[in-house]
Amino acid sequence: MFSNIPEFVIQAIGFVGIFFNLIAVQFNSHAKIVFLRTLGSVMFGIQYLFLGAIPGLIVEIIGWIRNVIFIYTVKKDKNTKFWIYFFSVVTAIAGVTTIILSWNTSIAEVSKWTKNYVVCTILAVTISIIAIVAKVLSTVAYGIKDPNTIRKLNIPTCSMWLFYNFIAFSIAGVINEAISIISNLVAQWRYRKPKQKTQEQNEQIIETKNSAK
Repeated sequence: MFSNIPEFVIQAIGFVGIFFNLIAVQFNSHAKIVFLRTLGSVMFGIQYLFLGAIPGLIVEIIGWIRNVIFIYTVKKDKNTKFWIYFFSVVTAIAGVTTIILSWNTSIAEVSKWTKNYVVCTILAVTISIIAIVAKVLSTVAYGIKDPNTIRKLNIPTCSMWLFYNFIAFSIAGVINEAISIISNLVAQWRYRKPKQKTQEQNEQIIETKNSAK
């Protein structure tokens, strides 16, 4: 259906998605972080559509709906626990379904490491489980109001996807997740710095008072 779309256009859409994901964590607002991550997800969803990766697109669509609900729920200061459980289950089911539908593709990805079918099966199952856990963890992260907690949970999530992309020989994916981890760490440092300064100032004041005595 989309075979006439140039490859560079499809890849460019992915880079736009990476851009949204990278700048998202630099904001200190739940709504902005989740909204920008959703825009990134939309870009990857469009890319999946053009590539014919329908299972991946389905998982992304579930993520869009989840994120919109989380933004609304947190904005209204309502409890997100039900939606965290609900979308964790839905994500897990969608992940297992995707594994079943794309099993041959998963085997083909890991066969670049070895031609031994048993080893390939173990690797395929491992990265598939990692992908599901990463998706569920991101569901938990986006259901939490505190932006810094979202960033902290993004670290293990990105690490899992980094390993997944490494096994799948996706160089662009590895680079994306590596940069995402660095971006998350930078954002954590940025928003922790004022607190650290305040603590240091308080300690200096106490030391000054003690010296005066």
